[in-house]
Amino acid sequence: MAAAASLGAANTAVLKEVKIEIGSFDGLRSWNPVGLSRRRVRFYPVSSSTSRPNSLIKAVSTPVKPETETKRSKVEIIKEHSNFIRYPLNEELLTDAPNINESAVQLIKFHGSYQQYNREERGGRSYSFMLRTKNPCGKVPNKLYLTMDDLADQFGIGTLRLTTRQTFQLHGVLKKNLKTVMSSIVHSMGSTLGACGDLNRNVLAPAAPFARKDYQFAQQTADNIAALLTPQSGFYYDMWVDGEKIMSAEPPEVVKARDDNSHGTNFPDSPEPIYGTQFLPRKFKIAVTVPTDNSVDLLTNDIGVVVVTDADGEPQGFNLYVGGGMGRTHRLETTFPRLAEPLGYVPKEDILYAVKAIVVTQRENGRRDDRKYSRMKYLISSWGIEKFRGVVEQYYGRKFEPSRELPEWEFKSYLGWHEQGDGRLFCGLHVDSGRVGGKMKATLREIIEKYNLDVRLTPNQNIILCGIRKAWKHPITTALAQAGLLQPKYVDPLNLTAMACPAFPLCPLAITEAERGIPDILKRVRAVFEKVGLKYNESVVIRATGCPNGCARPYMAELGFVGDGPNSYQIWLGGTPNQTSLARTFMNKVKIHDFEKVLEPLFYYWKRKRQPKESFGDFTNRVGFEMLQEWVDKWDGVVATRPTYNLRLFTDKDTYEKMDELAKLQNKTAHQLAMEVVRNYAVTHQNEKGE
Repeated sequence: MAAAASLGAANTAVLKEVKIEIGSFDGLRSWNPVGLSRRRVRFYPVSSSTSRPNSLIKAVSTPVKPETETKRSKVEIIKEHSNFIRYPLNEELLTDAPNINESAVQLIKFHGSYQQYNREERGGRSYSFMLRTKNPCGKVPNKLYLTMDDLADQFGIGTLRLTTRQTFQLHGVLKKNLKTVMSSIVHSMGSTLGACGDLNRNVLAPAAPFARKDYQFAQQTADNIAALLTPQSGFYYDMWVDGEKIMSAEPPEVVKARDDNSHGTNFPDSPEPIYGTQFLPRKFKIAVTVPTDNSVDLLTNDIGVVVVTDADGEPQGFNLYVGGGMGRTHRLETTFPRLAEPLGYVPKEDILYAVKAIVVTQRENGRRDDRKYSRMKYLISSWGIEKFRGVVEQYYGRKFEPSRELPEWEFKSYLGWHEQGDGRLFCGLHVDSGRVGGKMKATLREIIEKYNLDVRLTPNQNIILCGIRKAWKHPITTALAQAGLLQPKYVDPLNLTAMACPAFPLCPLAITEAERGIPDILKRVRAVFEKVGLKYNESVVIRATGCPNGCARPYMAELGFVGDGPNSYQIWLGGTPNQTSLARTFMNKVKIHDFEKVLEPLFYYWKRKRQPKESFGDFTNRVGFEMLQEWVDKWDGVVATRPTYNLRLFTDKDTYEKMDELAKLQNKTAHQLAMEVVRNYAVTHQNEKGE
């Protein structure tokens, strides 16, 4: 695959732009209660069989554990003394104070929660908690959705938020209500365990409920990986449901892979055989997908897993990618976003062992002294992919095969109506910034409850209604439209691919607006499009974050806005529509009111100098930032021309008011929405004529 082949070069190019001096880290130390001692070399015979443990090519030894002491961050010490993520959180939850102390704040993340306060309030802090669910593949059973909807009203701020990792976020929960909310989620087939904290986060997979073998295999693999890397010591259930474990039986292959210690991956006799007392150095992200489907932003993950099938569509194995990650720190060039790069291929029965080996390599060698450099991407950048592969192979017990060739990636949104392949339909719905509230929330609740539907959450902050009978399509479509949940052809194309993080007022890291600011940004971009003569159906991938941590993955956008001061943003350019290229910083400290001065020349010259079907991201990469900067510096504005048509859209007040009410649900003006409807009506009938 051409895109995959260029990943190493792309990351190398990024690294060449800065001088990186990251000190070495010597791994977990002897202060672990159950350490990994020096291990004997084990040899495995060469075999043509693909079964464990006598698989492939060459004998390898398990790594020798370093025994030197190194500095540890404060969080590492908190984890060490927490009795597997219990103390002092268990005591803090019993106090009358509305908040918890610093140590408990770090620990509650492992339980799926962050302590927050409204940064816009003056005269004191009103503490609350954000809860994040863990939904592998974005799967949400009917009962869980209805429970989350209820909890948002009873204990939250009345809205649900769909995240970029296929989960819910529930904001505004008071400390005194935490146990009630958590236990309600657990008893409704849900969980928040591991949704935050220094461990594996939610495992992504394509949300589309297709009956195809490859999609179902990818989703099952994601479920199995999530189960493999779920904490085992029971701290979550002790805290929220008094020790009651409400879990379905795990597949035997998951239990077998977790228990296997033939290559020194486990802490023997520990309540946490994979994580130990310290868990991982930082968060860890995994995505599973099928060839061509990059709905999961595969290359932004610590591990990317791609199903490889034979000519008949039967899954045979997986290509693995490692080292992706978005977070960085402003003005610290040794921190950077990074694309994952190819590691190799494994047969399908080995995937859990290979993933475990990668996780353990990061556990043992990722930095624990400075959390800015603790993600696996920095370990790989420091070591290089060859050394990293070699160490992983020692824990895996064999060599990786060469990666299989794959077709080019595409971004797939799965919006609108689709056949599932089992006689039923699914309907993908666009939700601006993933915020579900008001009439939209009430209507979704009504439909999901009435038709007993399960749902899926997408990595693009959208929602899919699953298992719909064909006879239900018309009434559901009508009800959705009345709530402002329109079919994608009626939504501005700019909105369809845009994403933003929550930022103000609750995120403690936010420097400026994102979710609340992106509706205005998109309107202004649309106005610039019209001004420079770009057609309505043209679009660019726009993502905005309130800080450099990159929760909405702005560093993969064609046009990324990253907060770098009050009402100020870095502008990043160069991502591509299929999410395979890393953007770069184009300008710093651009004030909100100056956006047009930058965007007008960029879009004007894209309109006039692009190659056929060339995306905005590809255009900016081909032309180069030096030329783009010259155009911005010399920009005198678009020469105004008189509009060819002057249409009066509303002839009576009643029609205008109804259109205005519907438009407000989508953060638009009545005129904008009416023009969209008119355009789509004209296009639809023109197509019908042509047929």
